[in-house]
Order: sequence, then structure tokens, then C-alpha cells
Amino acid sequence: MNDIKVLLVFPPLWIPYRPYLSLPSLSAYLKSNGINVVQKDFNIETYNLLLSKNYLERLDERLKSKFNDLDSKDRLTSRVEQLYYFDLFKAKSSIAYIAERIEEARGIFSDKQAFYDIDKLSNARSILEQAQAIFSLVYSPKGQDLMQPIGMQPQRSLKDVKKLTQNKDENPFIELYECHLLPFILEQNPDIIGISITSDSQLLPALTMSRLIKSRHKNIHVVVGGNVITLMSDVLIKHKGLFHQFFDSAVIYEGERPLLKLVERISHSKTLKDVPNLIYIDNGKIRVNEVLRPENINSLPTPCFDDLPLNLYLSPEPVLPILSSRGCYWSKCAFCSHNESYRWHYQSREAAKVVNDMQELSKKHGVAHFAFSDEAISPSSISKLSDELIKRGVKAKCSTNVRMERQFTLKLCNKMSKAGFKLLYCGLESGCNRILNHMSKGITKETAAEVFRNIHNAGIWSHVYAFFGFPTESRAEAQETIDFLLSNKNIIKSFYIGSFVLGKGSAIMKHPGVYGISSFDAGADTDFSLTYNHTVSSGLTSGKALELSNYYQEKIAGEYKTKKFFKLYYEDTLLYLSRFEGSGSCLLAPATEDKITKIQPSKQLTRKSVPMIKHAVVSEKLKFNIMDITDKIYSNEDVAAYPGSISVIIEPASNKIHRINPVMEDILALCDGRRSVQQIAHELSDKYDATRVLIENECIAFFKFLSEEGYVLF
Repeated sequence: MNDIKVLLVFPPLWIPYRPYLSLPSLSAYLKSNGINVVQKDFNIETYNLLLSKNYLERLDERLKSKFNDLDSKDRLTSRVEQLYYFDLFKAKSSIAYIAERIEEARGIFSDKQAFYDIDKLSNARSILEQAQAIFSLVYSPKGQDLMQPIGMQPQRSLKDVKKLTQNKDENPFIELYECHLLPFILEQNPDIIGISITSDSQLLPALTMSRLIKSRHKNIHVVVGGNVITLMSDVLIKHKGLFHQFFDSAVIYEGERPLLKLVERISHSKTLKDVPNLIYIDNGKIRVNEVLRPENINSLPTPCFDDLPLNLYLSPEPVLPILSSRGCYWSKCAFCSHNESYRWHYQSREAAKVVNDMQELSKKHGVAHFAFSDEAISPSSISKLSDELIKRGVKAKCSTNVRMERQFTLKLCNKMSKAGFKLLYCGLESGCNRILNHMSKGITKETAAEVFRNIHNAGIWSHVYAFFGFPTESRAEAQETIDFLLSNKNIIKSFYIGSFVLGKGSAIMKHPGVYGISSFDAGADTDFSLTYNHTVSSGLTSGKALELSNYYQEKIAGEYKTKKFFKLYYEDTLLYLSRFEGSGSCLLAPATEDKITKIQPSKQLTRKSVPMIKHAVVSEKLKFNIMDITDKIYSNEDVAAYPGSISVIIEPASNKIHRINPVMEDILALCDGRRSVQQIAHELSDKYDATRVLIENECIAFFKFLSEEGYVLF
């Protein structure tokens, strides 16, 4: 089979901080069986293309056009339309500022000094996030499903998918694929292309990719797989039109053995009926082949990261993902759907083999940091793994997910710390025992507190995940989670509070009434949705849970000694802990000067001061009163907005917006960096028939306010 070539592609949009493990695992397995395989992470390439000055500048006119279309209306009818107006105004006002700084901001992530300045890193990430928000707005409303789907609950039908995957005006990936991916495919000339779709955020970009490939290369067999495809297997078998138009076949569950078998059958031009876990078209009918047990995890080769551009990820040094198990040994949490990908089958890899993997990858790529991607490493497995790491003297720094099991004793935690485990991600979910029992979590808050204390005493950083809004959770029960996080702030290092999302494949989705869901939106027009809007029979609504999570995330974090940590993302933490080898002293260091959002030290403002509007600050007269619109948005009012002229000033670094009156407009018009306050007052005194002293005082008061808010320098 040496004459057949396989190209594996990882599509956008997934996180850009480190490689994902699916392609390296499949690539290693195929190569170990003599297959010629190339892997391409087009996700990270996409980020590097989008997060550029050139790309942002190309969006400027389109963004302004979208805003002008809204601004020309006789009314803004809905809350959604008003929010879009508000966001478009902020985006068009800041795009020049963001474009000017995007390259420098992206460079912070690869700078081995600047990355470890938490304020520089936080400001750089803010620039990147604002750029992503601009992309999203340019391609809204449906493009938002492509550009920023995280946290959304898109309602997708097959009709929507077909339209969006070929609409260049709403789908930015078509142009990216045509310019940067299709030439690579032509150069490689593969026989088979495999596309791994692990996240909902990749679904439409991936289907756009597969459809474009099929339209240009009908002779290439395109196969899709990954967690999302497994969750959507019931949808695939209903839509024959997906096959050949979007792809030729789909692999569900674990893909090593099915993909190898598929390659073998295609290389010999044989029927696909013997390929396990495969969905495909045969004589005009959809066939679903037998699902077989996955390959034994101990027989799998070390993941192969060859061909992946480790220097392009947004990280100063590579952090490689690795697995010591597949599936979850607990697999009972009602809200979780991850085990669908493993068919609720759990396997643990021998500790010696895991350490062999780590040593091989460390030697080949010069890496010292590993992020275990297990759903959760069991206490017994991590104990054996720690023993092996200590015995061999491996100096790796690691992070992993764990459950709050009582078996995580202080003795075990100390051993894990010695073995190099710096960071543990802990799924607490709730601080209320009734809710923990209702979601079949299998722990109590008392056990969790005991484990957190052991982790803390062993010098390991614990990051806790919790959420509000599990069906039937009352406000008082949500308060128990708040109280838990506050009462344990000296032993828990950091946390994230989200809100419950009803996901496809979870136990609660399969038995909604049992858990207190009275209804959810999963009609025929939402076939391609993986999360659903829902109502509960009792307890917090989805909206209230989201409101509480946003409020208390910031409020509780403010009580933590490590509160500065909350400027980081979880992907940063392992590198920070490794760099500073402490329990958070790096996070408490004083702020340093930031070149991206540099703020001048305050001076005494006098009549001789020469004020100058900061570069990129915008003042503008709007047709709709954006301040009233903002109030309506935050108070959840859904009433029409009618024209009401207003002048505002906006500072793009912080997105601060303030109303200004006609006098202020005139003052700003003369603020050119050459005139003093005295000269500005002199020019205005005649117009307003007022004394120069009075106008000077007005100017000084106004410029003092503008200076404090970051609009002007002097």
C-alpha cells in the first residue's frame, strides 16, 4: 500500500495554543502500518492568516458598510438588532487600532520573556479577542456561527448548512481554503483526505472544507470523523445528500482501525462493507457497518507530531497533548457526552508505555511540557504513572484532569508533585450535595474539600470547574457553590464558573424528564445542532444561570489571593507554574509597562497644557442613541429603538464610550496637539459669548475627565 497517500487535516476553529491529539494519533497508527500519510493543522494556519494586519484592513470597508446599513434604518426593531448595532459601532471604531497592534500582540505569545509578563499577555490576548469579534461581526448573522460559535447555541438545518458552506459573503473560510489549502492538496495529490472534527466550533468550517474539496477533486475519497461526527451519526444516516456532495464516508467512534481498513480497501479497489464503524453510500443506499471494539490502547504507537508547525502555536514553547487512557472510568455524569466517542468503553495505557511516549516525544521535539488529555486519570493510574516517572528521573512538567476521589490522599498528591504534575483540572461542578447527587457526579462537597486540601498541601495548583443552572437547581443551591468557592479560597487556586448547556449525547438529553427538563428545541430544523435551548420544570432558568455565572466569576475571583491569575487562560497556566516553580508568586508580581496599551503618567493640567486626542480615539454623531440602547441591552428590554441623535467619543483600547454635548464637540475639534487650553478657550469664547476664564475652566474640567478616562494626552 506504499503507493496510496493519505492527507489528514484538522480544520478551524479550535484553540490555537497547542496541537490537538487526533491527527498525531491517527498519523502514527497509519505510519506504523506502512501508509504514506501527511498531516496538516489548518486550524493554526487559519489563526495566523486571520490575526494579521493585512486581513483586518481588508475588512474595514465591509464593517463600515454593515453599520451604515443599520444606521440608515427608520428603527431598530429587536434587542438582537440593537446589540448588533452597538457591537458594529465598537468594532468599526476600533478596527484601525486593532489592525495596527495585531502583529505585536500575536508576537507576545511566542516571546519567551513577554509571555511571562501577565499584564502584557492579558492585553495581547484582548487584542486578539477583539480581532475575532470583528471577524464575527463582519460575517454576521450566520457567519457568527462560523467565526465565534463558542458559547452560542446555533440552530442549524441541512438547508442552512448547504447555503452557508457555499456563500462567500457569509463564509470567510471559502476564500482561505481556495488560496491556502487547495494549492497544498494539489501539490500533495493524496488519494484519501481525512478530516477530524472534534468540536462544534469546527463543524461548519469542516463541512465547508469537505464540500469544496469534493467539488474540485471528485477522485479523492474524503472521510470525516471525530467526536462531532460520532454524535451526529443519527443525522448522517438521514441525509443521503451529504455523501459525495460533502464527503464520501464517515467514521464513528475511535478511528485507527477503521481508517486503516478503509485505506486498505480503497487501495485495492474493493467494497467498503468490511470497514468497521463506517457510514457510506453503496448503490444509492446509506450503509452503516458493524461497530467493532477499538484497538487495544497498549498496542498503539507513540503519537506522531511530524508535519505540524509547533513554532506557530500561540505559546512560547511547545506543550504536547498526550493520553494515558481513553474514555472515562466513571462515565456516569448526566451532563457529559464525551464518552459517546468511546462507546462508553474505558481503556488505560500501561504506565511504562506512557512514559516511553513522553521520553520519545521529548527527545524528538525538545519538549518538557505535557498536557494529559484524559477525561480523568484514575487515582490508581496516576499513582503508577508517577512511580514510573520518578523511577526514570523524567523531568517533564504536566497537567491533567482528575475527579475528586477520596483516594487522592496527601501521600498520593505528594508523589504526583514529585513526578512533575504541576496543575490539576478538577470538575467540581457544584458545591451542593443534592445537585451533585442529581447529576450522578459520585462525590460530595466534603470529599472535594478534603482532596483540594491535599492537592494544595502537596504544592500542586488546582483549577476548579463549576457551573450554575443544572435542572432543578435553586438560587439557594447555587449559593452553596458560591460559598464553597469562598470558604476554600485558601486551598483552591483558581476556578471557572459556567452555566449549564444541554448537549447531544448526554444522559440528560436522552432522559430529560428524569432530570427536570420540561422541554427543549430539537426539531427537524436543528439536525446539525449539538446544543439545545431548554426550559426547566423548576429552578434557575438558562438566562438566570448565565447571569449569575458572569457576575460571580468576577466577584468571587476578587476575593482570591491569586486573583491576578484570572487574567490567564488555562492553556497558559502550566507554563507559568513551570517557569516560576512556585504556588503563584509569579501571578502576584507587580505590573510592568505595556507597550500595547501604554498609559501615560498623569500630569497637572493647566491653562498652558497642550491636549492631544489619543491616536485611534473616535468621536462621532450617531442616528440612534447608543447610550439608551446600551441601557436596554443590559436591562433585557426588547422594545424598538427609534432615531435620537447623539454624539459620542470612544476609546478603542478599552471600548469606553461617553456621550458628549455640542460644546464638548467644539472643544475636541480644536484639540490638535498644537493649541493650548488657553488658545482653545480663546477661539471658543466669541462663539459662545462667554468670558475666556469661564471657557478655560470648562475646558480644564473636560480635559481632566478625558485624561482620566484615557481619551487624551497632554
